[in-house]
Amino acid sequence: MKLHAFPSSRSEGEQSGAGGLALFAMMAAAEVCEGAPAAQSQAFFSAIGRRMATLEPLEGVSDAAVLCARINGFWQDLGWGEIELTVGDDAIVVHHRNLPKALTSDQQDSWNTMLLGLLQGAYDAWFRVLGSGPALHTAGHWQGDIVELRHGR
Repeated sequence: MKLHAFPSSRSEGEQSGAGGLALFAMMAAAEVCEGAPAAQSQAFFSAIGRRMATLEPLEGVSDAAVLCARINGFWQDLGWGEIELTVGDDAIVVHHRNLPKALTSDQQDSWNTMLLGLLQGAYDAWFRVLGSGPALHTAGHWQGDIVELRHGR
């Protein structure tokens, strides 16, 4: 399945249910975070991120600028911001900004926990498709409103 298989945004005045879907996602994230240990929540959200990554297959991409453009196109189509990507000697570093904000008060920070897990899973899946070995891993953290992800040792 590819992202373009999903319907595009509806014209102004039509209802798409996006607000309801966002509320559902937020409540689902809260339920998972409150009902499962942190490691299980992380694994669950990361698995969803890996599934999301399959919607933008990156096999054969060998240029960092093309990689960045393809990933940015994917996130921008979803309204999930954009990235800057830096390839270093020991890691690939991604700065992901302009992510969607929680719709309501989120005192347990489950929305940000969900987003971090989703992003870690998606980027890890993409880098593995591009040939990353088992010794490398993807870790991320929030820096204000930006998520920094590092894929390396």
